[in-house]
Amino acid sequence: MADSDTNADVLKSVKLRIGLTDTLQDELLNDLISDVNARVLAYINQDGVVNQTVPTAVTWVIKDVVVKMYNRIGDEGKQSGTEGNVSNTWEAIDLSKYVDGLDVYRESSQSRRPGMRFV
Repeated sequence: MADSDTNADVLKSVKLRIGLTDTLQDELLNDLISDVNARVLAYINQDGVVNQTVPTAVTWVIKDVVVKMYNRIGDEGKQSGTEGNVSNTWEAIDLSKYVDGLDVYRESSQSRRPGMRFV
């Protein structure tokens, strides 16, 4: 996600998903978006080819993880909690459940690497 239009689109979509209509949380959401972008880039760059931008086709990963991170604010580090009759269980927020979508970009970048590869 290189351009600000894409970041603005992600921000708009995330706000829609969590039900925000004002701009009070935009700075926080943009920070979360930036963090998740960095995580995705770190993951897809593990094959040695450096990608500078997150592929547009995986912005769904960014949106999903940002919503999860936003919903966990105040409950970081907890695995479960109970308030009155309401019980919550949180899954770990990592990229492991998105590897099917992300590995495509690690594998496709591999084929662009010049030279031979020994296995």
